[in-house]
Amino acid sequence: MKRILLLLALTACEDALDQRLAIVNEPRVLAVVSDPAEAKPGAMVTLSALVASPQGPLADAPAWAICTAPKPPTEDDAVAPGCLADAVTPLGTSPTVTATIPADACTRFGPDVPPGGYRPRDPDPTGGYYQPVRATTPDAGIAFGFPRITCGLANAPGPVAHDYLTMYQPNANPVLHPIALAQAAASTDVTLTAAWDEPESYLYYDPQSQSLVVRRESMRASWFATAGTLPVDATAVGEDDTATSATTTWHTPATPGPVWLWVVLRDSRGGIATQTIPVTIGP
Repeated sequence: MKRILLLLALTACEDALDQRLAIVNEPRVLAVVSDPAEAKPGAMVTLSALVASPQGPLADAPAWAICTAPKPPTEDDAVAPGCLADAVTPLGTSPTVTATIPADACTRFGPDVPPGGYRPRDPDPTGGYYQPVRATTPDAGIAFGFPRITCGLANAPGPVAHDYLTMYQPNANPVLHPIALAQAAASTDVTLTAAWDEPESYLYYDPQSQSLVVRRESMRASWFATAGTLPVDATAVGEDDTATSATTTWHTPATPGPVWLWVVLRDSRGGIATQTIPVTIGP
């Protein structure tokens, strides 16, 4: 059976996100990126996958598909079981693919009442909804990405819902600054710093006060390497933290040779930026 990796849209960031996934010891999809990060139903997005292996990046051409099965409220998984089977619309096999967000995305995966007796989806902590997309790769198995979809508000007063539709700005992918690291000595500590542009502010509907408030995106930098050790898999910056960078320490391997690093930066509204860093370990 092929491995299945669910790349969840981020809904919150914690200070300690140690998931023991930092060392890439088998082929793995590290991210499924949508450009733009958020789109209205009927709009187009470009999808790509970052696929890594112990030998470095893989040029896998995924078989892409859009999930069409809404998830029942009783399901704990990120997607409905049908998304792993045939409840999808194929998009073709290519390193990147252009997809149209379905016209009924806000019904199947958003706040509008869906068919089949399902209740509307609950928003994530940022008020967002997501269209699942599937990427099936030859070496790394199945992964899911989640482009954010722009939907209206559910259960909000009419004037508030109107203001939201006219004032809300869709999410854009974050900008990750280049990390300049080409060589490193063996068995030493190297400081890795992921820096990014100022996170976006966004409009959020507070159901308790029934009003619109402005919030700032939280960020999470995930670290990956083919060798050496990393103390944690990710470093989080909360929405109340004004920092625009995150740092970790990579202890380089003892054996000289080529090593690959990856940084995946995610904002709390589902935007993603990535960087691939080849490093030569010297004696």
